[in-house]
Amino acid sequence: MDQMAEKLPKYVFKRPNGSYRYKRNVPKDLRRVIPKATVYRKLGNTYQEAIAALPVAHAEIEALFDRERRTSDEHRAAMLVRERLGKSTYNAYRDGVIDIYWQEYDDLLELAEDTEGNVPPGVTNALNRARYIKPSVTFDQALREYEEFLREDGKDDSGLKARMARIKRDLIICLGDKLFEQADLKLITRANANAFRDMLLARMSPNSVQRNVGVVKAALNHAILEHDLDIKNVFQALKIKGAGSSKTDRLPITDEQLRDIWPAFKSSTTALSLLLLLTDTGARLSEITGLATGDIDLEAGILHIRENSFRSLKTKTSTRDVPLSQRATDCLRELTKSMPDGSPIFSRYAVPRGNDKASAMLMKRLRSVISDKKITIHSLRHRMKDKLRNTGCPEVLSMAILGHSTNTVAANYGSGYAIQTMRDAMAKVWPSTPS
Repeated sequence: MDQMAEKLPKYVFKRPNGSYRYKRNVPKDLRRVIPKATVYRKLGNTYQEAIAALPVAHAEIEALFDRERRTSDEHRAAMLVRERLGKSTYNAYRDGVIDIYWQEYDDLLELAEDTEGNVPPGVTNALNRARYIKPSVTFDQALREYEEFLREDGKDDSGLKARMARIKRDLIICLGDKLFEQADLKLITRANANAFRDMLLARMSPNSVQRNVGVVKAALNHAILEHDLDIKNVFQALKIKGAGSSKTDRLPITDEQLRDIWPAFKSSTTALSLLLLLTDTGARLSEITGLATGDIDLEAGILHIRENSFRSLKTKTSTRDVPLSQRATDCLRELTKSMPDGSPIFSRYAVPRGNDKASAMLMKRLRSVISDKKITIHSLRHRMKDKLRNTGCPEVLSMAILGHSTNTVAANYGSGYAIQTMRDAMAKVWPSTPS
């Protein structure tokens, strides 16, 4: 048939050598998934062959375009993984069991970077979202949940927030942000715990390291319990050389030292009152600065150490009744004589971080007389402990007075020691204090 007489259908063209081909431009929306801008199919060497083969070629190309349009980005990404990274990585990618610390994870991210711009954005996103093992709980989550558990509703505990922020920062420095923020807790090893300990030991005392490690250990125990995790706490029983109680950590203040510092506190009614109450009760500073008028019974001479709207207590065993000396009772009567019921006795310090302010104020006065760093305001508590021991007070009675835990089940039964029993023991201590 003469070429001028041939009427070529759409998508069919005749080559210079006389053969026929199907020619179809790839639609713009498929240009990134079909590597060629134009697709071709052979139709035959004669016009009749071309016309006969055209429906099959056209249907094949239409099916190709339709199939590519219906292929999801996720499936396309999986096929790309199989083609470029092999069957093993493809199987792990498909099943969603790639961990962020495997080489396969880095290979997937590299593949996403290499193919970006040459594949649909959805394919790149699917590769970047490589489905690694989803963590049940991360280290970051464990710390956040533990901080929330410790924080009391409605109370501003900026000290807790700052402490947890420092620990988080140190963990990220030691472990890296991926292991801390993205990895499952089960990936944390004893080696990681030891590395964290060693990093802290390079810049702080063993006891400070022990306190920081203790917070991390408690946070992990909380996560293991609350999320019912079947893992060990790798921070448990972590050995910290040089840590632990020592007789030289804090020394008890002596009678002579107490007499020496007394004048330095007399210029302030608040300072002297705090010193007197700490000396005669052996209570913690926070337990005294957070007192409200309802926490004292002046007629019975009893101090009720308990939680109130101004402060919490360190432990459950901190809740207790403590006898007051006569001078402590007189001091509190003078301080509260014009105060409404429920008022904080030391209002300046019954605020968030108020205990720190009180400590700084008292320590400034103490340091004007005593420079030994092993003597602090807390040494008054050690003093009461030693005084009780040296007067023959039973250890369990001493612990009840000071609000220490006895770590025994039996100690949790009954209503505790009678006030008079505690008063008899403390009366042997009070006469030796300065007036």
